[in-house]
Amino acid sequence: MPDISTRADLEVLLRHFYGRAFADPILEPAFGTLAVIGVDDHLPVMCDFWETVLFRTGTYRGSVAAVHRALHGSHGFTTAHFDRWVELWASSIEELFDGDVAQRATREAASIARAMRRRLLDPTGPQTTGVPSRFS
Repeated sequence: MPDISTRADLEVLLRHFYGRAFADPILEPAFGTLAVIGVDDHLPVMCDFWETVLFRTGTYRGSVAAVHRALHGSHGFTTAHFDRWVELWASSIEELFDGDVAQRATREAASIARAMRRRLLDPTGPQTTGVPSRFS
């Protein structure tokens, strides 16, 4: 299997992941709106995010924390949501890619999920996170 090496690879991965998340009983409520409006408008933003994380392109200009705070407010995330997101992300990568970048994408996702979980579920706790400040 190839490694993740291009934006096109990220798009393949993200489409595969979202297809699974839309059908997942734990994640579907949070992803439901995106499933209805379609992933095509959201994909460029997510490709920018993952290109920035994995390839240091600096193309992502949004706020991961703000988006997830809003989703948490309407869906009430739990540890199970973050764990399932990481599980589906990692298995999606494993099904499609193999290599150093693929492994780093799995590690980065786990780190981001831990940081986001701390920020959203324990906002009074220490806020040392694995999410680079540019994504806050």
